[in-house]
Amino acid sequence: MKLSTTQKVLVGGGILAVSLIMFFYLRNKLGKPKKVFLLGGLDTRSGDKKIAEQDKLLKLGLGEDFETNSYRYNNPKGILDAIKADSNVYVVLFSAGCSHAEQVAKELKANGGNLNNLYVVEPYHVGGSATKSVRNAVELGVPEKNVLVGSYKQAGLGIVDNATPTPSCSPKHWCSLTEVGKIIKEQ
Repeated sequence: MKLSTTQKVLVGGGILAVSLIMFFYLRNKLGKPKKVFLLGGLDTRSGDKKIAEQDKLLKLGLGEDFETNSYRYNNPKGILDAIKADSNVYVVLFSAGCSHAEQVAKELKANGGNLNNLYVVEPYHVGGSATKSVRNAVELGVPEKNVLVGSYKQAGLGIVDNATPTPSCSPKHWCSLTEVGKIIKEQ
């Protein structure tokens, strides 16, 4: 069977189009991190969620395409060591974990990570060390829009000018982990 010149051009053009589509699709998928590190919030008080439960809430928003590694709020060394080993990740700091925002931003930057991939979620904001740490992380290059804030000061309201309000969800505060997972998934 002999193909005409027109048929050859059509077949070749189709193969080229499919190849280009696959190239851009794979480049997009392979270039984005598929791992998320979480430095969680308090887990010691009545009503607090343990780190495994916080991780589960984050995964609800992320879906099945992401791997998560979670660290307790009092284990910043764990997340810093993980960033040293792999900086092509998303990082989520939640509630009490946000008090380490500056340190995490510095580590991510020092290891070639992207500060656009660092999310600070509902930091405890009453003017103390967490407030200073979050603001310093923003000065280092974390986008203000990557700071998600709740509707009250203890959940970050007013910590930076152009923060992203946490979408309405339930249970308050804890559900912000699912919401940040959705934001990461949509990138």
